[in-house]
Formats: sequence, structure tokens, C-alpha cells
Amino acid sequence: MKSPGLGLLLSVILWGEPHVLKAPQLPPPPPVKEEGWTLVTALVGNVDEDPDLEYLVVLRAMPRDANAEDGVRLRFFDFDPESRTWMPTEITNESQESESRLFPPETTVTLEDITHDGRAEIIIRSRKPAESPGQAQGLTILTKQGRYLRQLFASWEGAPELRDLDGDRIMEIVLYAEYVGPLSPEDAVLYPAQVFAYEEGVFRRAPPLRYAAHFVEMAKAARAAYEAFKRQWNSQPEAEHDPRKLFRSIAHVLLLYRASEDTEGMRTYYLAERSWLRAQLPPAYLQALDDLLTPQASLRR
Repeated sequence: MKSPGLGLLLSVILWGEPHVLKAPQLPPPPPVKEEGWTLVTALVGNVDEDPDLEYLVVLRAMPRDANAEDGVRLRFFDFDPESRTWMPTEITNESQESESRLFPPETTVTLEDITHDGRAEIIIRSRKPAESPGQAQGLTILTKQGRYLRQLFASWEGAPELRDLDGDRIMEIVLYAEYVGPLSPEDAVLYPAQVFAYEEGVFRRAPPLRYAAHFVEMAKAARAAYEAFKRQWNSQPEAEHDPRKLFRSIAHVLLLYRASEDTEGMRTYYLAERSWLRAQLPPAYLQALDDLLTPQASLRR
């Protein structure tokens, strides 16, 4: 899957003078300094089939003027045993928000074996200011095949998250939908809406029902959090409470029941809570919760 707003341009670049090594000398780290850039971190791991380690370097732009775009650059170094040199690859952000192709300053990068094949993938988690929580976080996954990096997944939509949903040590990708109801977009409640599973070398969309057991456990955790919030609410009867927080807490429980397709459990739990909720929430909030019980309830995805 690839979000329309995000793409990656992978291009091999020349990094000054090639660093030539004499066999059988072990390769030293690649050169990482560049004028105008500060080294944030350097990651080391094996991302391909050869025994040599690869380097991934994160660089941050030094402030030049108030109007300069702040951000980070990613450079991947692969050691070529034939020429005994480091071959750098620039990983750039093709998002429409970035004219300079820099990743947002809050971007984090890790090397993780999410496919459980003994080789690490490059995981890029980007964050940016957004009007709603579903648009604030992006996820890009790269793998190396042969000489080149290949994109396994990229999205700015749905606050993508890596989770092992079935316990097989291979990560799935969960995309979340936003439920707004009577809330403002920045207070939207996220719930799992799509799952992508790694099969035959690619991430393919999978039915969420396959992972219903995991979503049931998520619903139980949300229910425990709601009940703790309710106890705190009841213990302070004279306090000025925020009905939005209560609404978000119970709505999260109901939405997770929906994600696990346990509509009967959702209905039973909500109806048991409804009389207490009616005394705490404005009518518009209660009506929105009632609407969640109907299959045709309008949810933003």
C-alpha cells in the first residue's frame, strides 16, 4: 500500500572520494560527516543476504536561517566487496509537504526484523503536525533485495502501527480509522480498521476478523481503562468533569468491540452502562453512543 501523499526516491549518490579498502581488511565505518549537517544517529545491522553489516545514518540540518525547512536526511551505506568501497543510497521524502525532500524532525528510524527472516528491515516512523490523530504519524518500511532498496509499505493515513497480532513473531501493520461523532477532529477516537499481513514477500491486506482474538484483548484493556476512569469520576462528585474524556473512553471500548465483530458483547456492555452515562453526558453525546450500536453508523475511515 502506498499513500498518495508519500513516496520515496531512492537514488545512489557519490560521497566525495571513494573509500578504497585493501583486502582482507575489515571495512571501517563509512564517512558520515557533511558540512551543514549534524549526525543524529548511526544504525548498524544486516539488511541483506550477505554477511557484511550495513549502516544507516540519520543527519539533521543545521539551522541556517529562520525560513529554512527543518528536517532530517537518511543515508544507507552498503559495502561492495568487489570494489571494497561503501556505496551510499539517499532515502528521501517525496511527501507533498516537503519541497526539500527532508523527513520531519520528529522522524525515528530503526532496523528491525519484522518479517522474522533473519534480516532487518528499515523502519521509518515520521510524525508531523496534523488536524487529526490519524494523519499525524506515518510509516515506511524498506527492504534490500539485490543491489537496491525496495519499499514494502508506506502510508501517512490511519496512524499505521506494527503489531504481532497472532503471536507468530511476524509483524502485521494495523491502520486505524477515526471516529469523530460530536467531537472535534483533534479529539477523534482511533480504532483498528485495516490489517496488512506479510505473505510471500509483500504486505497484503488481510481480514481483521482473522485477528479477532487480539482485538478482543484490546477491548478488555480499554474496558478496564474506562472502568478505572469511571471510578475516579464517581469518587469526585463535586469536581468539574470533562464529558469529552468520558465519551472518548466509552466510545473507544465500543469501537474495539466493533473491530472484533463482537456486536452482541458491545450491545450488552453499553446497555448495562447507559443509565449511568445518561446522567453524566450531554444528550448529543449519548445519542452518538446509541448510534454506534447500529450497523449503519457512519464512521470516518
